[in-house]
Amino acid sequence: MSIRVIIAGFKGRMGQAACQMVLSDPELELVAVLDPFESESEWQGIPVFNDKNDLAGFEADVWVDFTTPAVAYENTRFALENGFAPVVGTTGFTSQEIEELKELSRSKGLGGLIAPNFALGAVLLMQFAAQAAKYFPNVEIIELHHDKKKMLRAGQLSKQLS
Repeated sequence: MSIRVIIAGFKGRMGQAACQMVLSDPELELVAVLDPFESESEWQGIPVFNDKNDLAGFEADVWVDFTTPAVAYENTRFALENGFAPVVGTTGFTSQEIEELKELSRSKGLGGLIAPNFALGAVLLMQFAAQAAKYFPNVEIIELHHDKKKMLRAGQLSKQLS
């Protein structure tokens, strides 16, 4: 029996990589993709949805989200409410939003993952930074991205940190 997957934000760089990964794995089945701006009703034979609410009651196990901070929280909440285990690669959640999602996850008996970064280098950098902070009182770590990376603007970042 395969794991049925929905991918929100399937047209972005990470969304496309996730689609290809699911399509190439015999234990996974891509059953739907979501993009509010897509005009086609199918992508590679997979149904395309423009509104997440049309996926309520859909037969799927996992919701993969590579959208934007503006919609990721509501998408993740929707996934949990509809029985889809969320795997989220979108940044921008507040601490309060994460706590609310954890509580909803527990109440629904669903697991999930919110990862601020799926790059191995970034994950290692976070681990190294935590270790280095024990020994260096003043350290600055700068993470660089390719020029197509969607980034938080300064106002969004200050809101996220407050």
